[in-house]
Amino acid sequence: MNRKNTILIAVMINAGLLAVLFVAALTTQDELTQEAPMVAEAPLTLPKFDDSAAYNELPFMAVQEQAKQVEIPLVIPEPDQPLHKLPAIVQEIPAVAAKPAEPPKVQEPSIPQKEIVVKKGDNLEKIARANGTTVHDIINMNHLKNTFLKIGQVLKIPTEKTLDNAVAKKKADLGPEYYTMKVGDNPWAIAMKHHIKVNELLRLNGLNEERARKLKPGDRLRIR
Repeated sequence: MNRKNTILIAVMINAGLLAVLFVAALTTQDELTQEAPMVAEAPLTLPKFDDSAAYNELPFMAVQEQAKQVEIPLVIPEPDQPLHKLPAIVQEIPAVAAKPAEPPKVQEPSIPQKEIVVKKGDNLEKIARANGTTVHDIINMNHLKNTFLKIGQVLKIPTEKTLDNAVAKKKADLGPEYYTMKVGDNPWAIAMKHHIKVNELLRLNGLNEERARKLKPGDRLRIR
C-alpha cells in the first residue's frame, strides 16, 4: 500500500465519523423537544393608576411613606449644665521644713568693772595708764569704733584683778596648749614668746632649772 492509498483511507474514515456524530446530534434534539412541551407565558398585567385596590396590596410602600413622616426629636444639652462632672482639684500645700533649733547662747559672766567720766584733756592712753590697763581693753569693753572721746562720756574701765581672772578663765576654757621645741629654743625664750613666766612654764611641765637646761629640739612643753 502506497502513500496515496493511505491518505484516501484516512479521509474516508474521518468523513464517516463526522456523519455518525451529526446523525446522533439530530436524534437527541428531537427527543428533548418531544419530552418538554413549550409552556405559554402569561402576559404581565400592570395595575392602573386609578386602581386603589392594587396599591393597597403593596404594604411596603405605605410603610415607607409612614417612615418618612416620623420625626426624630433632637436632644440638645443645656449650655449651663456640664456634660461631665470633673473631679475636685485638691491643692497640696508643700511641707515646710522645720528650721533647726538654734543652740542656746552661752552668756559670759559679768566682769567686775568701774566707771569714769571723761573730762577735758582726757584721752584713752592717759585713762588706761592711770587705771593700770590698756587702750585695747578699754576699746573692747566699751565697743568703741575709734579713739575719739567726748567730755562727759562714761567709760567702763576693767580692773587689774578683773583682767587677770578673765585671762585665767579664758586659758582654762581653751584647755592645755603645747609647744614643740626647735633648734635654738630654751625655756626662757619660750616663756617670753608666749607671755608667761618662766616659773609658771617650769611648774606646768614639772621641771626645775637643771632639767630645763637638758631640753632638746623635739621636746613638747605645756604652755597653757
